[in-house]
Amino acid sequence: MRVPPITPSELSDEQRPLDEHVRRMLRDLRAPFTSTDESGALIGPFPVMLRFPGLARPLLEWFTTVTDGSVLPARVREVAVLTTGSRHGAAYELYSHSRVAAAVGLPDDVVADLVAGRRPAGLSREEAVAYDVAAGLHDGGPLPAALYRAAVGAFGETGMAELVFLIAQYAGISLLLNAYDVPVPSDASGGSRPGTRRYDTSIPPLEAMCRSTPSPAVRK
Repeated sequence: MRVPPITPSELSDEQRPLDEHVRRMLRDLRAPFTSTDESGALIGPFPVMLRFPGLARPLLEWFTTVTDGSVLPARVREVAVLTTGSRHGAAYELYSHSRVAAAVGLPDDVVADLVAGRRPAGLSREEAVAYDVAAGLHDGGPLPAALYRAAVGAFGETGMAELVFLIAQYAGISLLLNAYDVPVPSDASGGSRPGTRRYDTSIPPLEAMCRSTPSPAVRK
């Protein structure tokens, strides 16, 4: 951890509105993961954002724009986010969104494969397209024409655009988490959060998964 959490009492006048915005956003999303420490300070990517509020505000505005009015199914979104996080080995992103994925109904074995960088066998057609788009974009180079057409066919032009922006957004968050060596909280390696499906006790520790080599993207 290279930027420590900032307790509410230590926030500057510039940081406080951003801190309040993040807390409202997390409450509205009913985030099923730990986002504060024992002092009440925000953790994850948020201490870095609070440290540099001028840079963080546009990023959070982008997040809100992509999230509000989403046309993609929640499971499709989480497949794309976890595929992105696994390609970057971003531990906090994998921790937090593995819990979101479980909460929106992705099976534990599918979540485990995504976190480990594998293409799960149990994906729906739309989820498989989202995986292939995310994996293909992270491999670099233009997206294959057949895969682009499959994505537009599955989600429409607006949904395809949302998918690409979502992947780009979480690639940026992954880089931020890795640059500042953001750790996962203690509950990442065991136990369950109230109101979510069991996840941590049935899936290997995230630290080990982040060290695994991602499988090549399936090109279409």
